[in-house]
Amino acid sequence: MPSRVLRRLLVVLLAVTALALLWNALGMNSTLVIDGSGPYGLSVQDDRRAASGASVARATRGDGDFGLDCLIAPGQDAPFCEMRIDLGSAARGLDLSRFDSMRLWISASGPEPRQRVRVALRDAEPADAPLPHGAARTVNQIVYEPAAYPPGTALSLARFAPATQWQDEPAAATLAAPDLRKVATIAFATDPQVEPGPHAIRVARIELDGKLVAPATLRLGLLVLWLAVVGAYLVADALVRRQRLRLSTASQHSLQRLNDSLSFEMRSLAEIAHTDTLTGAFNRKGLADELMRLVRRRSDAIFPLALVFIDIDHLKRINDEHGQETGDQVIRGLAELVRSAVQREDLFARWGGEEFLLVLRNTPGQEGRNIAERLRERIAGAKWPGGLRMTCSFGISEWRQGEDVGEGIRRADEAMYRAKQNGRDRVELELDSEPA
Repeated sequence: MPSRVLRRLLVVLLAVTALALLWNALGMNSTLVIDGSGPYGLSVQDDRRAASGASVARATRGDGDFGLDCLIAPGQDAPFCEMRIDLGSAARGLDLSRFDSMRLWISASGPEPRQRVRVALRDAEPADAPLPHGAARTVNQIVYEPAAYPPGTALSLARFAPATQWQDEPAAATLAAPDLRKVATIAFATDPQVEPGPHAIRVARIELDGKLVAPATLRLGLLVLWLAVVGAYLVADALVRRQRLRLSTASQHSLQRLNDSLSFEMRSLAEIAHTDTLTGAFNRKGLADELMRLVRRRSDAIFPLALVFIDIDHLKRINDEHGQETGDQVIRGLAELVRSAVQREDLFARWGGEEFLLVLRNTPGQEGRNIAERLRERIAGAKWPGGLRMTCSFGISEWRQGEDVGEGIRRADEAMYRAKQNGRDRVELELDSEPA
């Protein structure tokens, strides 16, 4: 494969790689908005599930936001209230792995001097997965102090870590690793060190920001593309080299065959110089040479000669209406028809364009006219390309021994033009200067 092809291929690959990485870095952004106006379920949970729990949680949905109102009862070992926003089916969840950060517009109030909120992402795990402490799903969480950050501050999803109870379980080796591919709920709960009293959490908006294609996925895709293109190039180059070797071997044999065929080619060139390439009939030079050869060798046996001019009627119209290819098919078909209808020793030549000249040996002019009339009828009744009806005009003269051949051809030509003037598709005979 030429080196310039490889260079162009590398330039294209480099350009595609650079543009893809640049687009991924500066654009290709994707944002998921979660608020109270969306199709998300809302549920609550509190410590009353435990035997000694007495805290009460209530979830509300306002104008586009979610709310958690919680009354923490005193004297509890592990009091809590939690509001859960359902993202999808508990069995499938929602794939958040393509997002990098989470923006939160939330507020919290309570008896503590500094209100903190536990934000948890609960995975959708199989129903038969081992669940520590009665937890429903794998939990990745952060503890977040809303007042310490402006609303909408981006929190990296990489900061979410498995909950403490998961880290201490035997199943942690397989289940506690952060995995955001199947997140069933986003939960907002009171701080683990919560004080008794009324608490409230308001979630106005959640935004998850990421890329349409994760950077790692994009880099892997580009690597696969490079490997595929380079592999294809190596295969193509190997095939080209193999083909060149095969051609080189074949060329050695071809040289010998070429040398053997030179003499044949010389003969073929001589035939081409005397033959019309479209029809295979003689051209003017070929006809003249053959006539002279016959006159010199067998003049007594060939005279008189009937010269028959054949002109295809309306060939230009056929070319204009049906195309040059159809016109060529008509010319070839006429040549084949004429050759099949006359004797082998007769001479047939394409005189030029749509005109042909048929030389009938030892044939008087009147007999030549009869032969031409049979040809005319056969041509008119033949099937032609595209369903065309094709006819020819014939001009006949008799060339006698001792007469200049040009004079005989002139008379045949005049007779042919008279046939065209008299309506075409007819035969005219001219002997000497008197019309028949």
